[in-house]
Amino acid sequence: MMKYLSFLFIFLFISCSSDERKPNFGNKKFLEMARKGDPDLELVIPASISETVVHCSDYTPPCRYGLKVIVKKIPMKALFYENQLDALEAGKRIRGYVARNWVLDEVAGEPILERFVTKYLEAKKASEIKKP
Repeated sequence: MMKYLSFLFIFLFISCSSDERKPNFGNKKFLEMARKGDPDLELVIPASISETVVHCSDYTPPCRYGLKVIVKKIPMKALFYENQLDALEAGKRIRGYVARNWVLDEVAGEPILERFVTKYLEAKKASEIKKP
């Protein structure tokens, strides 16, 4: 009987201490949430296929891809990462905002963008997020 109780205790401990992070946002969900805050949101499209709007190599760790988004006539960069830990690391390096696996650059110091990303994208300042 004691053996089963100890097994149950270990199982409960492991399940309670598991990672409780919310799932990643895909680009479709991310843009859907953003458009709720600004239906006139614009994505900057490169003039040709050989051009890039956001250079992921400028960030450490580098993002998978980046979007330049114009929200309420103010541009910002949205950087997609495969996982939330890389996004958090990059967000802290640039002192940006993080929304799960997305890093939002060029937002800090712009009150309109700061309110937008915290309200509609559930973003937080990277410096305020503790690494799990």
